[in-house]
Formats: sequence, C-alpha cells, structure tokens
Amino acid sequence: MNYYNPFLDRTFSQGHKTLTWGTFFFGGTLFLLAVLIFAYPALIAYFFAGVILLAGVTALAVAWKLWRFRENISRIEQWPVDNNDRYRTRVTYFRWHA
Repeated sequence: MNYYNPFLDRTFSQGHKTLTWGTFFFGGTLFLLAVLIFAYPALIAYFFAGVILLAGVTALAVAWKLWRFRENISRIEQWPVDNNDRYRTRVTYFRWHA
C-alpha cells in the first residue's frame, strides 16, 4: 500500500529552500563585509568601537536596573523588624516516630 502525504513533501522542500536562501544571504553578507573591510580598513576599528559602545550601554542599563532594585529593597528593609511585640510566640517541636 502506497502512503501518500503531500504535506511532508511540501514541508521538506520549503525547509530546504529556506535553508538554501538563508545560506546564500549569510554568505553574501559576509562577502560584502569582507570587501568593505578590505576597501576601508578603518571599518574594523569602527566595529570594535561599536562593540565597546554596545557593551558600555548594556552595562549602564544593567547598573541602572540594579540601582532601582536597591532602592526598592532599601524601602523594604526600613520596615520595623519587631512589629510583633504584641504577640506571644512559642516554638513547637514535632518528632517523627517511625
């Protein structure tokens, strides 16, 4: 008995087509980048400067979030610790007997 499922054929051919064009696009982009770097060697310095700039902006954003988080935590830490002075507390021990 022949099992015919056109969905599988269409899925695999579409995936192969997407993978092929993605590879061509990525290769073409790398080739164009290599040509630009050979034509303009200072472009490498711009790329490094861009990476350093992006890392600096990311570090500043993380530091800002941590600073805001510290403000929220310090607001919580200022609550009175002994606000249960009106209540009597006791410890109850439980033992497990096997």
